[in-house]
Amino acid sequence: MPKIKILPDIVANKIAAGEVVERPASVVKELAENSVDAGASSIVVEIEGGGRRLVRVSDNGEGMSRDDALLCLERHATSKIASAEDIEHIVTLGFRGEAIPSIVSVSKAVIDTKRKDDMFGTRLIIQGGVLKNVTDIGRDKGTDVEIRNLFFNLPARRKFMKNEQTELRYIKSIIYETAIASPGLNLRLISDGKETFSYRGCTEREEMLEQIYGKTLANQMIPLNVSVNGVEIRGFVGKPETARTSGFNQTIVVNGRPVRSKSISRAILDGYGSTVAKGLFPAFVLYLETDPSRLDVNIHPAKREIRIHREYPVLESLRQIVSRVLQTMSAAPELGYSTPVTVYNPPPGSWHHETPRTFFTEKHSEQPPIQTGIIFTDNISDSQSANTEMRIEKDAAPFEGPAFWQLKDRYIITTVKEGAIIIDQHVAHERIIYEEVLEQLTGKPTASQQLLFPLTLDFSAADYDVFLPMIPFLNRIGFSVREFGERSVIVDAIPSGKARFEEGNIFFEYIDEMRIHGKISSGYTDKLAAAIACRSAIKAGKPLNQTEMQYLADRLFATKNPFNCPHGRPTIVKLTLDELDRRFGRT
Repeated sequence: MPKIKILPDIVANKIAAGEVVERPASVVKELAENSVDAGASSIVVEIEGGGRRLVRVSDNGEGMSRDDALLCLERHATSKIASAEDIEHIVTLGFRGEAIPSIVSVSKAVIDTKRKDDMFGTRLIIQGGVLKNVTDIGRDKGTDVEIRNLFFNLPARRKFMKNEQTELRYIKSIIYETAIASPGLNLRLISDGKETFSYRGCTEREEMLEQIYGKTLANQMIPLNVSVNGVEIRGFVGKPETARTSGFNQTIVVNGRPVRSKSISRAILDGYGSTVAKGLFPAFVLYLETDPSRLDVNIHPAKREIRIHREYPVLESLRQIVSRVLQTMSAAPELGYSTPVTVYNPPPGSWHHETPRTFFTEKHSEQPPIQTGIIFTDNISDSQSANTEMRIEKDAAPFEGPAFWQLKDRYIITTVKEGAIIIDQHVAHERIIYEEVLEQLTGKPTASQQLLFPLTLDFSAADYDVFLPMIPFLNRIGFSVREFGERSVIVDAIPSGKARFEEGNIFFEYIDEMRIHGKISSGYTDKLAAAIACRSAIKAGKPLNQTEMQYLADRLFATKNPFNCPHGRPTIVKLTLDELDRRFGRT
């Protein structure tokens, strides 16, 4: 008997499902792409339980005949290509014919479809890849695909799905990508019976940006429209101040297909040069159109990656274009509202706060006289720095205490009885602020200082989903934030003594932190406190004087846990005399 066997179709489909269907968002992506390829102008996505219980994608596309509906259940059955040569000129989002058979093999599915001129539509009922029933139905043209109990017959795969909110975020990301790639498409997302996103198809990409990202970010995007080396490049690149710690607001669409391309992303980032600090990622939405024969879209099972033939000239041109755009007046920062300047006067060597006094000055105007003492203020002269500025005025009280040294404006070194300790200044300040904020979030609300001019902020749908639960907690620590229309808020006040607000940009940093680095073992309050602390702490590279270093060390050792930041990183490294003696051969 031969050892090699041909797998049954149902087994082969389950294996293929492992490549194509990673989670409910994968189902939404594949079905939405089919709807776009079918010429739909409207798509409605309905989910329950983050897509674990239900994913239903309904469109008004051209629909299918009964024969085509039955054929779409077979592997490699496709209307997109007919010969090997067609693979070199793919202009549709789907083409392999694997999505539907893979999805229905690991779910309980119902497919309803009808063409415009057919008298009746067709309903297919499938369970675990097995066709159970075929009937006639009455309906309008288009196709509905209903997927229930995804991975019901693959429990090992099902248990690896995330919680409902996490899966919902993945689905929303696919919906936003689809809207960006097809701006003229009407899109709705309904989660557990509630509409959570509605996008109105539009002809202007500027309007699309506002709907997806909100006015605040859309107004910071610079349009780009050029043709180089056989590639049409259109879209928007964000001003340097749009740079954030994640690439969430970066989208590349090639011939209508949202893709990932490290080389294209790197070329764009190189175009920013030194205008964006290392580790930050500016927003951009770019559409590239080229001859399909120059593209290889068949290098990833989910069709998320591409290769471009003769890529280097395109990448180099893209880098130069972005660089030139950022040198124009369009990239200049806009005049903001007022900048808070907060003055502290703590006793020397102590961490007890006096009530801060706050002045408001217009940017680029002369500031009023400032009291002596430790001062925290916006570093508005350096748009790339997220540092909280600390400085001592010349007539401040003299430093008294043990000597401190600062290494590379990053680490604080001082002696102790057993030897020496090295403190990471950012992580230490993060621990201090974390415990302060956590106490404010769970205790008495903090005092506020009114803004001279209330500030209105617009958010993208994705950012607003993260920000909305923050509002009551932010109000407890001294902000005054209230909802104002769809995905907008008004900020009336900030915490007394708040050093860095930057016209609300700090909120976007909190959002990034919650999305990426807020993963600590405790609950939401702890995560938010950790996010605020990380974004408010002084950064590596900030020079500190003796009094500031003493101040930081005293406060650190007054915390409940002075040895780790909220995310678990160590704040202190101890170097004992015994270790030094050993290294110098004294023992």
